[in-house]
Amino acid sequence: MQVVQTLESINVNTDDITVFHYFKDLITKNFSKVIGRKNKIFSFFEENEIPQRRYFLKVLDQKYRKNTNESIQNLDKAHFKTFRLNFKQNNMLKPIIFIKIDFIPRNILMKLSSNEKLFIVYVKNFFKDFKTEYNELNCTLSLEYKNENTLELFELFVNENEHLKYCIDFCINQEEYKQFRQSVKNKENLKWKFNALAKLFNNYFETLQCTPQNDLSEIRQKYLMLVKIYHPDFNQNKSKIEKFHAREQFEKIQIAYDNLKALYKNNA
Repeated sequence: MQVVQTLESINVNTDDITVFHYFKDLITKNFSKVIGRKNKIFSFFEENEIPQRRYFLKVLDQKYRKNTNESIQNLDKAHFKTFRLNFKQNNMLKPIIFIKIDFIPRNILMKLSSNEKLFIVYVKNFFKDFKTEYNELNCTLSLEYKNENTLELFELFVNENEHLKYCIDFCINQEEYKQFRQSVKNKENLKWKFNALAKLFNNYFETLQCTPQNDLSEIRQKYLMLVKIYHPDFNQNKSKIEKFHAREQFEKIQIAYDNLKALYKNNA
């Protein structure tokens, strides 16, 4: 028996027809929103059936422990998921990969239980429009957040429990994922706000020979370089016209840097 979880479902795969009918009877007798086929049963979440669903998960865990000597992880909040029961012929159960999902700023980390090279190539191709890196030493694949499409594709990926010849058991903390989504959304809003304001500061960027794509440290380097050129102390031996031009440029550079520094710090 295999128990595989995704963001939205908990899947019970078995090649034992007795086990299949046991859980099939539990589902059909205790849950109202059920779709049944010959070898597959779906039970959808109903809020007024939470006690029955918790009991079903408890029984499932007992059967699983009896079969594998291990408990099913992350069942405490699985009652809201869709239950899927699948019967598969003998020797047709797919190898299983456990993937623990972690979130760091602008990156999704997938820690795999084994170094399956075929699966790694598949995942990289699945996210081919986004930057991915795989660390073979610790079996961790990193997916960099690019835009909202990153999360849409990620959810599509983790909501399927079968990829290639593998069954995938995803371990995801829902609250951490919610916080990650909110974090990248907030940063996108700040980026939009910054770009809108940056257009109003276009003259200052031009004065310092920079663009909004430069970070504050790069702008400071350009500022220091220009200050050395136009600072009055370095133009004492020039003509009056040249000294006037240098002072005028120096003041523009100073004003430009002060305003851009405030822009970056207020929108960090």
